[in-house]
Amino acid sequence: MTQYRLLVNHDLLLYMRELERASTSQPGGLRDREFRALRAGLRALAHGDEANFEGKRLRFAEHDLSDCAEIKLPVVPETRGSQELGASHRLVYREFSADDGGPPYREAVCFEHRRDDRPFEVAAERLEREAGVRRNRVKTYGASSDIAPIRQNLPPDIRRALTATANVAPARNAVKSSPGQQSPSRRTNGDHPNRGR
Repeated sequence: MTQYRLLVNHDLLLYMRELERASTSQPGGLRDREFRALRAGLRALAHGDEANFEGKRLRFAEHDLSDCAEIKLPVVPETRGSQELGASHRLVYREFSADDGGPPYREAVCFEHRRDDRPFEVAAERLEREAGVRRNRVKTYGASSDIAPIRQNLPPDIRRALTATANVAPARNAVKSSPGQQSPSRRTNGDHPNRGR
């Protein structure tokens, strides 16, 4: 099984945090079920388990999402008459080769209810895809499975973001006391700055 480094679109990350907050105040509610489904979907993407979920590679329809795939996640049961409609939500993602020789990347783009093609509209907006415009073909490296997206080179914006975060010093080294000054965490009770006032 292939492992992937997971990237999460900024807007999706904000939505996930919103779902997490709502899930703690309403356990078992819709937002809690969405949060649990999204986490399960992200785990599946990171562990290469997309085949455990019904899904497919996307194509050029109204927007060109041919570099994306979806997995289908059940959140709410839905029926039309006596027929079950299947999984209610979609998690749309892309896949990229790594420049550093490490595991490939997967970017989760959006998680939405399937109604009115909302997942594809949101994915197109986040990826800045215009309706009716086919993307220029990019170099591809095949796909990791029949339902996974075609792997591509890292786009320049993601490469820059990864490079920038790689050069950030660990937080433990971010704050240092000047020589002769005691760190607040190392003061003893007798050294408390407000004592004796």
